[in-house]
Amino acid sequence: MLRIVSSAIRAGVERVIAPSIINLTNVSPSTSIVNSICVRALSLNTSHALDDGNICKNRTLLSAPLTRNILPVIQQPILIQNRGVIRYSLKKGKRKTVSAVVDRFYRLRWGIWIRTKCGRTSNLWRKSLNRKKRLYRHVFCNATQSWLLDKMVTKFWTRPKYYVDDPYEPYHQRENFPHTRRKPAP
Repeated sequence: MLRIVSSAIRAGVERVIAPSIINLTNVSPSTSIVNSICVRALSLNTSHALDDGNICKNRTLLSAPLTRNILPVIQQPILIQNRGVIRYSLKKGKRKTVSAVVDRFYRLRWGIWIRTKCGRTSNLWRKSLNRKKRLYRHVFCNATQSWLLDKMVTKFWTRPKYYVDDPYEPYHQRENFPHTRRKPAP
């Protein structure tokens, strides 16, 4: 079947035969330009391009019996999960925080966000002890991710917070970098 399609495209490029009129009402509006180019190339009249016993004369490759086997038509676009920011809420008209960010990440006072590694609680029976320890450590998000996460939360979450016996207290200050060091170097 691939040989038929490729030879039809080559024949359509070499000599342009009068294209037959096709009905594109079943094609969804979300198809890309590439799909429309392929549809145009496949809709060329195959009477001179192919002399195969399987395809009748004066039929296009997009005619009804052949379309079922060659090109499945996408009826509905695929829904992609979206966690966008609500800029104006319906009740008060204020910006809202994306709750998934607050649940999965933690912001240190110097602006970086930290997270746990994925898969740290699954299939623990097959992981070694050292691997389990590594998975339970927190890792930094990079600057682009931190900038994006800052945009997904309100100012309440970007302000520094002080908790009693905070386990992240040593990490809230960036003493290892010379430009952000607050205490003099020993």
